[in-house]
Amino acid sequence: MRNIYSLSLLFTGVFFITFTTFSQVATDVSTKFFLDALKTENPDRPTQHFSVNYDLIKLNGEHYVGALAKVNDKINEDDLNNLDIITATKLKDLWTLRVPLKSIPNLMSIKGIDYIEISSEISPSLDRSLASTRVDSVHQGLGGLDRAYFGKGVIIAIIDWGFDYTHPNFYDTSLTNLRLSRAWDQNKLSGPAPNGYNFGTEYVGTTQLLDAKEDTLYVFGPGSHGTHVAGIAGGSGSGVINFGAAPESELIFISLRRDAPSLIDAFSYITNYAAAKNMPYVVNMSFGSHLGPHDGSSLKNYGIDILNGPGKIFVGSAGNNGNNNFHFDRDFSQNPDTVATVVNFDNSIDDSFGQTMTMWGSAHSNFSASILLVDNINQLIYETPFFHSQDEPSLDEIYVFGNDTLHIKMQSVAQHFMNNKPNIRFEVRNTSNHKVVLKFHSEDSHVHLWNNVRMNSRYTNWGMNLTANYPNGVTGNSDYGLGEPAGVGKNVITVGSYLAESYINETTFQYGNLSGFSSKGPTVDGRTKPDISSTGQSVLSSVNSYDISNQTGFVEEVEFNGKTYGFKRFSGTSMSGPMVAGIVALMLEAHPTLSATDAKEIIRKTARLDIRTGDIDPNVGTLNWGWGKANALAAILAAKTLSNLPHYELKETFFNVYPNPASDEVTIELDDIYSTDLKLVIYNFEGQLIKEEKLQHATQMKIDVSGLPNGMYIFQLQANQSISMKKVSILK
Repeated sequence: MRNIYSLSLLFTGVFFITFTTFSQVATDVSTKFFLDALKTENPDRPTQHFSVNYDLIKLNGEHYVGALAKVNDKINEDDLNNLDIITATKLKDLWTLRVPLKSIPNLMSIKGIDYIEISSEISPSLDRSLASTRVDSVHQGLGGLDRAYFGKGVIIAIIDWGFDYTHPNFYDTSLTNLRLSRAWDQNKLSGPAPNGYNFGTEYVGTTQLLDAKEDTLYVFGPGSHGTHVAGIAGGSGSGVINFGAAPESELIFISLRRDAPSLIDAFSYITNYAAAKNMPYVVNMSFGSHLGPHDGSSLKNYGIDILNGPGKIFVGSAGNNGNNNFHFDRDFSQNPDTVATVVNFDNSIDDSFGQTMTMWGSAHSNFSASILLVDNINQLIYETPFFHSQDEPSLDEIYVFGNDTLHIKMQSVAQHFMNNKPNIRFEVRNTSNHKVVLKFHSEDSHVHLWNNVRMNSRYTNWGMNLTANYPNGVTGNSDYGLGEPAGVGKNVITVGSYLAESYINETTFQYGNLSGFSSKGPTVDGRTKPDISSTGQSVLSSVNSYDISNQTGFVEEVEFNGKTYGFKRFSGTSMSGPMVAGIVALMLEAHPTLSATDAKEIIRKTARLDIRTGDIDPNVGTLNWGWGKANALAAILAAKTLSNLPHYELKETFFNVYPNPASDEVTIELDDIYSTDLKLVIYNFEGQLIKEEKLQHATQMKIDVSGLPNGMYIFQLQANQSISMKKVSILK
């Protein structure tokens, strides 16, 4: 081994740190990184790097950090007030806090707090689209709809960054009235903040919004992401291009602070406003993170689980790591051999610290991991010992060799409070051309690993490959690539991406393929995700007129109030998510109290299939397409059908249809004999009513389908105020 000069940020030879001061409240790895970094900071005058990295807010001369807390019935808010801790959102036992740095040690010992997270982050990730998703047919009231639907009476909330409040795309189609009713710029601290919150600036009404012009430049810099996303979900087209999905919806924009408590505050802000207006809402989330367990158990997902319900629906993007082999997993209980993989870095990014390697094991297990540095012929230069998750090790050291350094940070928990899973996270900076190898081992754990770029000031969701160019090394894969919270939430409609079709004639089209970048599932707890796919590749929508990086190359432009506003094509699941959010807004117009569960089931059951998707089992779905391509016309028809029934339950299934595909006859098999009338309704995938008939009371019935042409159909069966749907293929 070569001689190495080791400079430790702690002191040489010490690899474990015990947080004796902070031992009473359960925490996560992000909180431990924060607490470790806080030790070298002056709470009254924290460094600029620390302030940016942990998204601090200065209030009344004090520096505050955001936190999420899971509390119990012993919590006494006076204990928080005595420490100048500010409470905002309270969703049952999930509270958002703003904590002065000086109060952190005392916070960690307050009775009534079971678990706390500090510095849990997230990061950001129309013309042909309307036809491909059948939104154009909904706008025309075709295919059996009682009228046209445009999202009137529904709120679409876009949580994002890079908003242009003045863009004509957010006016009505006559360019007279601004449909953007309010915005909360959480990053502009001059105020006034919304009622009940102590940070950010709220703009209400046309005058305030137009005077403000745009949201605050933030750590992501100038951008158009939010403006583009909002245009897809609810843009009016500014009179020059096709509409967004729901061009008569009311819009709310929230510029997020990055941290988890600000996200939960945003959810609560939207919910409270919608309740005051007695309006349904859909939230779009085109962002994500790969720091969490990817099983839906994070506090961000827990907040969504609490809030979702009738007229409250959450939609999110799957992520853009479909082409990246940034994930690896091994069930060591079946194969206990030590595993090694080479961690690839993206050294082309100027502000990159290096890579973040997040590792999660299975519940109530233990695993260990080690970092190696080797040269190009795999000779060992440096290695750490194996760190065992059950010991909750911590590390922050710099190793200097020649003119290069290897900086390794590491934090861990033995059993995470929310899911009992062990978690180790490495953050590694390597300035040399040598390879960083990660080894891990266990006797009983199923370990998952994700490798993402770590900026100096923030985490990202940009996956980097894990490769096998080391003896007995293994390569990564793109499985389990869905980000949090939108990609893995139990109560989120998760959306993948495809390139919209271009029809040559009625039966022939080009494109329509799944986007290579679209992240695929499953979730770590084994659920099929995404739920649906929509148009997310080369999508035309509005860009921010104040974004200096997007002032040329417009596909379309419009002059409005003496200024030029542009439209450009962007790609990503950030673009496919808002199309489905807009479709959900149309569904809510048809059925304002539609539940989140039923909305997801309808979106899945009415998905269309073609030669690109191939056959998809309607009971299982796939890990790339979900249940197929979003079909707005069929979805709005199904939602409208449910709205006409005073009491109903949309069941996942109470009947089966076989054979499927069928030719001349199908058998409908019920799971029970129903005492009330049975009604079968058949729609084609253009939303046209094909057949409607009452059925006999029996567990099996024969249905003649010989007169139906080849294609996909939706069989909708109603019984005892219960409705279930099946996709059936007719092929002769």
